[in-house]
Amino acid sequence: MTLADLAAASGISIGTLSQIERELVSPTVRTLFTLGEALGVSAAWLLDPESDEKKADPYVVTADRRQPFLRSEGLKKDLISPASSDRLRGFYMLLEPGYGSGEAPYAHNGEEIGLVMCGVLELEIEGETWILREGDCFAFPSDLPHRFANIGATQCAVFWINADI
Repeated sequence: MTLADLAAASGISIGTLSQIERELVSPTVRTLFTLGEALGVSAAWLLDPESDEKKADPYVVTADRRQPFLRSEGLKKDLISPASSDRLRGFYMLLEPGYGSGEAPYAHNGEEIGLVMCGVLELEIEGETWILREGDCFAFPSDLPHRFANIGATQCAVFWINADI
């Protein structure tokens, strides 16, 4: 597949794809999901196609075996679901103040559910915004345009699950 083909399939410009390929910019969460869908692979595979995830214990993920899923400035997202979980992807996400998924909402297949463990999370779904604090939960279809950000003064931790349905 050429960059032009991928640009056409994903709606992401050739220039942006080229910058990502040359590691001049880091893709946003939205971009990773969009590219994954266009290529028919998971966003996790895009970050580490040689991952030993399937070689790990099929039922348990210990704290020292968490798989880094996404690392960008102000955002750390670890895959915490074991290899046997094909349709559920659990994430432990840490957001620094002022950081999140980006300005533009994104959508993908599946459903999502989450729990804010600490901090303040702004969650926007289809243009409606909620302010969630420690102990607050959310759930929504992933194909609704959504975005999130830490709008608090301290780090925000979220337990987030994506389900492929």
